[in-house]
Amino acid sequence: MFDFKGTAMSPEECKFFLSRYSFGSLITSDLQISHVPFIFSGDNLIETHLASGNPQLEFLHDQTCLLSVLGPHAFISTEYYTAKPAVPTWNYASVSIRGKSRYLTSYELEVSLDRMLAQFQPKLLRDKQSLPDDFRQRLMCGIKGVSIEVTEIKGKLKLGQHRSRVDQFGVFEQLEQNAQQGYARFAQEWLRHFR
Repeated sequence: MFDFKGTAMSPEECKFFLSRYSFGSLITSDLQISHVPFIFSGDNLIETHLASGNPQLEFLHDQTCLLSVLGPHAFISTEYYTAKPAVPTWNYASVSIRGKSRYLTSYELEVSLDRMLAQFQPKLLRDKQSLPDDFRQRLMCGIKGVSIEVTEIKGKLKLGQHRSRVDQFGVFEQLEQNAQQGYARFAQEWLRHFR
């Protein structure tokens, strides 16, 4: 894997990416990692939650942390290109967020969970049979909410955008045939929308 060409995402692209991909790896200064769902407010605020017993929580109050979000990715064989010479590579899109974390209050956690439900399963907000209030309150006792004020956001795209249109479409065709439709659709939409 020798092909390192990629481009940085603009702030607008990073926000667009985070509106579509809401699961990441939360890394603290002690190098612990938790894989968490999150919501991004669009105004430099990330909200998530962890199990109350998670030892990583010790390193998430008034401390710097990193959230790494990997989007669609795929192995790209040299066989997918018409132009030669070529090397195999791995194409991907990712965003890394650095920020200062703090604990959410009980009220803030409740509001954050409502925002998360509104984003991922809005009907559940009104479905008191599936999620009765007393059941929800008991479950909330088992989690701790965390807010991350974004201080730095970096995104990187490696979609083969330096390749010719013929090679790009050849890659998309091959990936769709090899059950990698998700990546192919993402890359085509991204290149159409932003490039």
